[in-house]
Amino acid sequence: MTPIKALFVMSVRQSLPLRRTVVLLLIQLAPTGIFLLSTANRTTGAGTEALVEIGGATLFALAIPVVSIVLGSATLGIERRDQTLSFIVLRPISRVSLAGIKIVASIVAASLINVVGAVALGTAHATRFGEPGLIGGLVIGTLITTAIYVSLTVPLGFLTDRAVIVALAYLFVFENGAAAALGGLATMSPWRIGFAAFGATAGEASIIVGGVVGSLELSVTRGLMSVAVAFLVGLLLTTQMLRTRDLA
Repeated sequence: MTPIKALFVMSVRQSLPLRRTVVLLLIQLAPTGIFLLSTANRTTGAGTEALVEIGGATLFALAIPVVSIVLGSATLGIERRDQTLSFIVLRPISRVSLAGIKIVASIVAASLINVVGAVALGTAHATRFGEPGLIGGLVIGTLITTAIYVSLTVPLGFLTDRAVIVALAYLFVFENGAAAALGGLATMSPWRIGFAAFGATAGEASIIVGGVVGSLELSVTRGLMSVAVAFLVGLLLTTQMLRTRDLA
């Protein structure tokens, strides 16, 4: 196994110890439970509306960001606190490759958890109302949201031990506060970017999504471009810190 592949596999496994994985999976399944409880007596049209509303308010605005922030912040933060990062950099891997591997591994780990929530919610809707067409869009939106959050929180986790607190403060105060009140700020909200990508695939339900994401265009392409920008920013910041900060 090459050093790059070995580091990638190790990083994914390190991100998902059993206890943490179970807790994060429970967080991801909570939106599905809420959906099932709230749609017991709804018609098909009302069920789709509930999927969009509950998916936006719980899956995209809470569960996906929380899981992504926790795993993204821990990727290098734990390595630095445990003083193992100085040993990793001794491998024949460049700093930019190390940063890229850590970010991609964290995205993969977070996606494995977050996609469970998206599929569970979409499957619950399909089972109850016979409309499986929204599952793919939920997965796409989830992957986009996850990649943006993780890309930006990996360097934050390396920068400060309080990365989770800082990122959650941004989520609750800015994204779920200021951006909710001022639609023009939606472009700075990663979960709204992912939700807008879902809306682009949601057919008639896209009207409801549009009311949540404010001024954002409902577009998968825009979401993918945002992922590329976030990944590049995260890669550059992480690489620079690996070169200049104390690794011990």
